[in-house]
Amino acid sequence: MPSLRLCTFNVENLLMRCDFARMGVEGAERKLNRIRDSETAERVDAVFNVLSEDDRTLTAQALAATRADVCALQEVENLVTLTAFHNRYLMRWMDRPYQERILYPGNDGRGIDVALLSRLRVLRHKSHAGETFESLGISPPRGKSASARLFRRDCLEVDIEKDGRALTLFICHFKSMHGGREETREIRALEAEAVRRTIERRFANPQDADWIILGDLNDYLEIDGIPASDHSLGALVNDGFAVDLAKLTIPGDLDRWSHHYTHEDTYSALDHMLVSPSIAGLNKRSAATYVRAGVPWRCARHTGWRFPGIGWAHPKASDHCPFAATIQFTGYPVPG
Repeated sequence: MPSLRLCTFNVENLLMRCDFARMGVEGAERKLNRIRDSETAERVDAVFNVLSEDDRTLTAQALAATRADVCALQEVENLVTLTAFHNRYLMRWMDRPYQERILYPGNDGRGIDVALLSRLRVLRHKSHAGETFESLGISPPRGKSASARLFRRDCLEVDIEKDGRALTLFICHFKSMHGGREETREIRALEAEAVRRTIERRFANPQDADWIILGDLNDYLEIDGIPASDHSLGALVNDGFAVDLAKLTIPGDLDRWSHHYTHEDTYSALDHMLVSPSIAGLNKRSAATYVRAGVPWRCARHTGWRFPGIGWAHPKASDHCPFAATIQFTGYPVPG
């Protein structure tokens, strides 16, 4: 049976935004997202340190520590930025590159997108950023048109091959809680319903198929180990449509957290792998873990080792921890 190491990581504002033409950088065009040559982007960053040297070194160390074959990322500006980060930072800590890099422009006003890095063959990939309330058969909230786009960023659908079998991933980054968790809950609930309908449209029998929803869903199923019944992810988990892999595989209630909310000093998991019932049945003893060596010192619940250079608040790897797991799956056969 195939297995692969999978992770999800919100890398926090992986951006390269400068007017390189005014800097006189040879080969760089005015808008970074128009640069065709990723080596130019890497050279630009080497000279001007557009990506923070300290923070991005720690981000790369945290990502490399997952030992993942496939990485789902959130808050990446574009493929050029992702490639510059991969080549200049991530490759310092790995012996093998991620040959496959996938990103589509999404709907976020800040231009932060979801992305994929993979050492395994990508069979197909598809953006769902263009889906509307109408196209998915979902009633829009008050004040929204049926033709409005539903996902705040994207739901990136990717099929990965391992040993002649394919596993389907749905990489998401839901609406943030900025403005209040209760006030923004409806938007995330609609996104959760949209992901479910996307999966039901892809698979005739979703409970028997091998798929994983992963990413920063910006809501928690429990906080400080206490179950939260008021979350926005009900369309995905309440009736067993998907299973929370962390809850399935990590027994300690206080150990299931990927984010520290400093203002209230609370710990919760915003970063999820929600797996199909078929995947859950195969992975009750999965090797799942959070990589917390990149969190700042003010994140006091983590008492273990940290990467050298971590500060009280900055530098840090991210405001999220990577969540990684070794996944067994049967998938569907890939034609030879």
